Amino acid sequence: MKLLVTRFSGLARAWVSNGLPSMSAAEQWRSSFGALLGIVLCGFSLLAMPLHSDWLIAPIGASVVILFVQPHSPVAQPRSVISSYFFAALVGLVCSHLIPNAVLAAAVGVAGTVWLMIKFNGIHPPGGALVLLMVLDGPVGLVQTTETLSLVAINVLLMLVFAWLVNTWVLGRPYPYRASTEKAQTHNTRDMAPMQRSGLDHTDLASAVTALNTFVDIQEDELVSLYNLAVEHAFERHIGLACGDVMSRDVITVKTDSHIELAWNRLRHHKVKALPVLDHADRLVGILSVADFLRQMDDTSAAGLAMHLQGLLQRMPGVKPKRAMYVHQIMSTGVSSASLDTPITEVIGLMIEKNLPHIPVIDDDRKVLGIVTQTDTLAALYKRIALASA
Repeated sequence: MKLLVTRFSGLARAWVSNGLPSMSAAEQWRSSFGALLGIVLCGFSLLAMPLHSDWLIAPIGASVVILFVQPHSPVAQPRSVISSYFFAALVGLVCSHLIPNAVLAAAVGVAGTVWLMIKFNGIHPPGGALVLLMVLDGPVGLVQTTETLSLVAINVLLMLVFAWLVNTWVLGRPYPYRASTEKAQTHNTRDMAPMQRSGLDHTDLASAVTALNTFVDIQEDELVSLYNLAVEHAFERHIGLACGDVMSRDVITVKTDSHIELAWNRLRHHKVKALPVLDHADRLVGILSVADFLRQMDDTSAAGLAMHLQGLLQRMPGVKPKRAMYVHQIMSTGVSSASLDTPITEVIGLMIEKNLPHIPVIDDDRKVLGIVTQTDTLAALYKRIALASA
């Protein structure tokens, strides 16, 4: 008896819970609002047309749920929507005319629609509802058939148009889904980006899907992103380091009105690649790196570089030069920064994505508390991993 109760409770939990994280409250409201707008726009547009008594077909309600809750899903893409409704209408008409038994016609119709959707890679579940409605409505004449097909076509077209408008321009979710293009390599080489070299690729995903032998309702690059986010979260959970644990605290800085010769000498003396730039209130406003100096040079040959750099740094009392003299004239703005409690995994990802050798750590008033360099992260991770395996 105890074993039976245990099995029953386990089965009940499996039926009640799907095991997936819940959607955020903001996304719930966005999806609901999108569905509201979609149905309102589609419904009033259909009412304004010279149609017969039927106007908004029932399967559209199911399609709207998918289009506004799962706009990135393969089943929500226009190709899937159009092909599923087309197959459903075609199979529904054939079955209603050739199979007199309603139950058998419904079964064959739904099964045939499912087979065609899978065969032509255009799965959209509401197609099953449409074929069921058409089969149970029974065989109809040519005029009613034409009206039905026209109504389905108009419903689908309007639904897709308004799904595009509402998702893209109201909810800020691009629709139809477009796979993100690969970012250009920072160093202009044929190598993949560092984060992509040891991650999943198409062959890995294809092999996994083949092994599962089931339909995967997620786009390939979204699956890769999901994998990378999960790996980062697991890494952060095991490593548990923040910027405050690894940063260098004695930061060499420069002011916006400092002469560039002073900044260059500090770069050379301290053997650093960049200096955080502060205003008169000691707030971070930019960063000055060797690359900023090099951008001032026209001739990048060895001899030309040396000559231009010497000319750039030379002070000329009493003369107002055309060249840049102060830090604020050549520094880079829009600095990527972090806080004391920013996870080190987030900083590493930012360094890799933007090719940054260093990230300043600031407080709420943008005062510089420290700086995290690639060397800091490597040393901290090496020590933490070494201690964990000792």
